[in-house]
Amino acid sequence: MKYFEIRSDLKGDDRLYGVIIYDEKLNQYITELPDDLEYKDAPLLLDTVIKKGQRTVGPFITKLWLKERLVPEDRQNIGLILKEAGLDYYDEHQLLVLSDGRCAQDDFYLKPIPAKYMPIDIMDRLQKRIEDFVLLSGMRLLVFFHNGETKICDLRDFADIYDWIQYLPINENYYYSMKPLISGYGVAWDEDRQISCEELYEAGKLQDIKYEDFKLFIEQRTISTTGVCASLDCSRQNVNDLVKRNKLHPVKNLESTKIFLKAEIEDRLSL
Repeated sequence: MKYFEIRSDLKGDDRLYGVIIYDEKLNQYITELPDDLEYKDAPLLLDTVIKKGQRTVGPFITKLWLKERLVPEDRQNIGLILKEAGLDYYDEHQLLVLSDGRCAQDDFYLKPIPAKYMPIDIMDRLQKRIEDFVLLSGMRLLVFFHNGETKICDLRDFADIYDWIQYLPINENYYYSMKPLISGYGVAWDEDRQISCEELYEAGKLQDIKYEDFKLFIEQRTISTTGVCASLDCSRQNVNDLVKRNKLHPVKNLESTKIFLKAEIEDRLSL
């Protein structure tokens, strides 16, 4: 992870306008805005979340803002520009670093900082990042946060903020296609349908279950096809036949195996 403060070149302006966090593995950016930054002072595009009462700007809007600060890839003399920059190919992140993210349209620039220099309000916010989650039926989300807390979030609580929430249950495949945002900063179905970790943290109801407990459940109470064969003293063909006849119900199908709940296998052994 790399961190960049958004600062201004204006004389006497020492305010912090945001911190951009770059995930090198995913090649994605996200922006955290300070708690005391007002809408009228925030950089254009990044200011859109403040009106919603939020401070985290997702990858899509952050990328749009950063693209405005880059030399376009199709610029006529792009080859010469890359050569002068010492680049063999068009690399957006390297160009941002080399130019300090400066843009002719405003006075903002990017200043690299180590993680330990993150502002306290933003650092506190990072503790609400998502460690992991389970998307449940009935529009519910079980979320494990970095600070050790676990919460149940009813996605319907966000219907007043996001009108697209009401359409999630219509397509089951789409509903379960939810993915985490970079570094646990929220969840998303696509670039336009995202909920930040902070929103989930504030809306969720605290549960007395820890992430370690959940991992222990997976470790102790699930079993692969190989394990089922050993427990039932049968072949993989027999297991597959039981699945086809709806006698066994895998909770996950993988390429070379299936995952079952041990409770179901134990019930079958007691027949």
